[in-house]
Order: sequence, then C-alpha cells, then structure tokens
Amino acid sequence: MNLIARLPLFMSFALLLLALPAAAATERRVALVIGNSSYANAPVLSNTVNDARDMAAALRRIGFEVVDGIDLDKRGMDQAVTRFARLAQDADAAMFYYAGHGLQFNGENFLVPVEARVEDEIGVQYETTRLNDVLTALNFSKGVKIMVLDACRNNPFVTQLARRQGTRSFAVGTGLAPVARAQGMVIAYATQANDVAADGTGRNSPFTAALVREIEQPGLEVATLFRRVQKSVYDATNGRQTPELSLSLLGDFYLNRSETDSDVWGRIRTSEDPAVYHDFIQRYPTSFFTIDARTRLDLIERRAGEAKERESLAREFAERERALLERVERAERVRQQAATDLARRQTESGPDLASAPGTRPATPVAGTIRPSPVPAPQERAERQRLSEEVTRRERELASLETEKRRLADERRVLEQAMAARMGTLTMSAPAEPVVSTFGAAPAQPAPAERAVAAPGTGARAQPARTQATRPSAATCSEILLRAQLGELTPQAKEQLQLCR
Repeated sequence: MNLIARLPLFMSFALLLLALPAAAATERRVALVIGNSSYANAPVLSNTVNDARDMAAALRRIGFEVVDGIDLDKRGMDQAVTRFARLAQDADAAMFYYAGHGLQFNGENFLVPVEARVEDEIGVQYETTRLNDVLTALNFSKGVKIMVLDACRNNPFVTQLARRQGTRSFAVGTGLAPVARAQGMVIAYATQANDVAADGTGRNSPFTAALVREIEQPGLEVATLFRRVQKSVYDATNGRQTPELSLSLLGDFYLNRSETDSDVWGRIRTSEDPAVYHDFIQRYPTSFFTIDARTRLDLIERRAGEAKERESLAREFAERERALLERVERAERVRQQAATDLARRQTESGPDLASAPGTRPATPVAGTIRPSPVPAPQERAERQRLSEEVTRRERELASLETEKRRLADERRVLEQAMAARMGTLTMSAPAEPVVSTFGAAPAQPAPAERAVAAPGTGARAQPARTQATRPSAATCSEILLRAQLGELTPQAKEQLQLCR
C-alpha cells in the first residue's frame, strides 16, 4: 500500500524531469523599441515612426517579445522603460532600439521625449530620459544585451538646439558620450561621433533600412550582421555616414535563429515530396541551392508522370487481357460442349456402317439380335455439324492464343518506348516480361543475342558481339540531373561517359 501511495509522486517527478530539457531549450528574448518624431520644441523627424514600427515587426518575426512606443512624452518613456525592465528579468537576451533626438550633457547621454523643452541644465535633467536608466533595465537580463541608437550624436546646446535643422541632430557638437559597455554588451550607433545620422528620403533611415533587411537573414552572427549594416549604410550614403559598433561578447550570438537555406536544403535534399521543393524555391528564390531544388523537383515530377502513365497503361492492358480471357473461356466452353455432344451421339448410335460407300447391310441370322437401325439422315447431319463446330472452335482458340501473344508483345514494346521517352530505361531495372494468365508465348531473343554465321561457310554460329551505343537524349538528360544531385550508380557513371 505504501508503494502504491507513492506512485503518483514518482510519476509527477518523472514528468518534471522530462519537461526540464524542453524548458531549458527555449530562450526568452525581449526588446524595447521607441520611435519619436513629432517634437514640439525640436525639429520634426520624418521617418523615425516608420523605423520603430518596422524594427518592432522584424524583431517579433524572429521571436522577440517587444515593448514598443511611438511619439512618447517623458512619462510615456519612463513607463515603457519600467515595463521593459520587468520583462527583461532573467531574459536570455534583451535589446533596446531608439530612433529620435538624443544629446550629451556633462558626459552623460539623454534621450529626448516629444514634449521636452531643453533650454538649460534644468531642462536636460528633468525633461529628458537618461540613457543610463535604459542600461539599468538591460542589465536585468542574464544574457546578451544589445543597444541600437539611430539618433543624433552631437550636443544640442550649440546654437540653441539648431532650431532650423530638420535632422536627427540638434546641432553639430562633441557628440554622444561613449557608453560604458559591460561584458556581453553590443552597442550600435547609426553614425560615428560628431557626425549627423541621415534621415534618408525613403520610408526608413539608411541605418534602420539596412538593419531590418539584415535581421531578416537567418544564421548571421551579430558582429557579422552589424558589419554588413555598416557596409550598406556607407554605400547608400556615398561614404557620408558610417555606423559605429562596440561589441564585448565572449561567444557567438544570432539575432535570427531561423534555418538558413543551407540548413533547409541539407534536411530536404533527399525528400521525394515535391511540395517541400516548391516551398524551398518560394522561400529562397535567390539561394545557390535553388537550382538544385528545381533539378530535383523536375526529376520527381518526371518520375511521377512516368508512374502515372505506367499505371494507365497497366489498367488499359489489364482490361484488354480480361476481355480476351473472357472470349477464350466462352470459346472453350462452346468447344467442349460441342465435343461432348458429338461423343454422346456417336456412343448412342454406334458405328455408321451404312454410311460407308460400297457396303451393304448384313442379312440377319435367325435367333440373333438385330443390330440398331442405320442412323437417319438428320442424325448424320447433326453429327457433321457438331464435328465442324468443334473444328471451328479449335481454330478460334488458336487465333485467340495468337492474339494473346500479340497483346503481350505490344505491351512490352510500349513500356520500353515509354521508358526511353521518359529517360529512365537505363536508370532502372529492365521491365519484367508480361506473363499472361492464359499462356503467352515466350519472348524471342534480342537480335544481338541470335547466332550469326557466314552464309555458305558452314562455320559454327557465334553469338553476336554487343557494342556500347550512346544513350538517348532523354536518358542523358536524366543522368546529368542525377549527377548534379550526386546520385549516380556505377552503371549510370558508365552511361555518363557515353553521353559526353
């Protein structure tokens, strides 16, 4: 009883152990995304809202839980940072993205809410959001921490916040102060110190457009990802803007952990399901492996068409053979009935001596049994008819046997022609000979196997030598397809030499 009472406890413990690996394998990733554009006391920024929305959408697609805010005032920004800090506790990765105005004062960096009026030191201290508050929220994460700033990097107090500048800088100054990085921290700036980050003329700034595009690429390590962003921004701005990266990681980190085209191809390359290749081509139209996917898909579809045609051919000939078999059975039944009737009549009437020419009926002897009377003319006619019926049915059966052999030969020739047309004659085993259920004749030997002898020499016949001939164009096409996929058999390799 004690063991039975403890059984539920043991089962619960076992289920907990089974669940631990799955829970450990699931990473929790969080992000805070803010985009401020409609400033009341600073130049309006044209596309920061688009940047923030597109970045939030991209991060959600790759598995991040996102806290986002658009055109936030001081209270809204503080609330968003608070929510993010709670969410980042014990997270495996935390990321902060900001698009909007930013400034440096006394060596400290500040983010500017949309209603902030920054005219003096007091305005900086109480109407803006300290970047250090965001760093504190990021540090609640136990894993990788990423900060991305698509903001100005100069001092706004030069010429009173540069009232007429419509860029992400309040003025050209000394730039944002360097952010003290901790272990496991990645910091990406839209531009270098003392430079102005361009808004761009499209939907996004050059920096965010490149970052969103690279995030969509699976399998990029974070350092590689931001180096590619740097190159894209440099090229898009003709060298006027170069993003800056500060990285302190001990290992590799991947923002987008989705399978790469190489991973997917390695998993599906031996599949026989055409749907997986259609999906691969649609997902990775520019992949290096798309050519192989199309090749494999073409091969599978050709095989499917061949199999479908073979099934149709088999059904057609099965129906013809069935109809022929029924005719044979009917003819055999009629022949057997006619032969039985003829034998019965011959047994009942005895030998027809009177019908033999030049004979006369014997004179009966007294005291002997009189033989049966000579069959009547109609009886002789019936026996003649039955005999002719038997002969006619035997000829019909012989004709049907010939038709059976012709049908079997026709089927074999069509199958071989179809295999050659589909390019699979040399790639698969030879077709089995058609065995009729009612006794088809054996196939004749191939011409190359027949004995050959010089006429009039009396020489002993020798088997003809077979010569290697170049495969058909369809066969060579399939061999080349298989060669691309690395699926050549030794026989196919020999054929490939003949195709060249």
